[in-house]
Amino acid sequence: MTIGGIIAIFIAIWVYRTAQEHKTGNGLYWVVGSFIVFLVVQFIMIKFNMVIIETFDTDISSDYDTAGGLNNRDNADSAGLQSGAGGTAIGIVFELLPWVVPFFVIAIIRQLFMLKQSFNFMGLFSGLKEMFSSIKNSFKTSA
Repeated sequence: MTIGGIIAIFIAIWVYRTAQEHKTGNGLYWVVGSFIVFLVVQFIMIKFNMVIIETFDTDISSDYDTAGGLNNRDNADSAGLQSGAGGTAIGIVFELLPWVVPFFVIAIIRQLFMLKQSFNFMGLFSGLKEMFSSIKNSFKTSA
């Protein structure tokens, strides 16, 4: 979740810089709205991942530990959605979805509603390079 927080901070800077450069007004409202949308979409993607995993997970049995009532799962990597070599790739996708999907949702909202532009895939990323350059230049001292 730390990386998600860092991405949220970069998105907030990106949205605020866009609001200031294009004079959309109410820059802080755009930042707060984008942060709320980011958190909501991230939460939805985490729940979506859980639903997908639980839907296709077949290694859960009804055998319970009599002492603690704990589920004895078979960890032999023989069943379930995330088993085998393909399961590794699926696991990576499940880890990236809660960060990537909210970014694209914010980028689409920024392009369509904030900048009032027509949808253009390359336009989704406009302003990112300038944002990172300004962050890099902010660490330089005037000597």
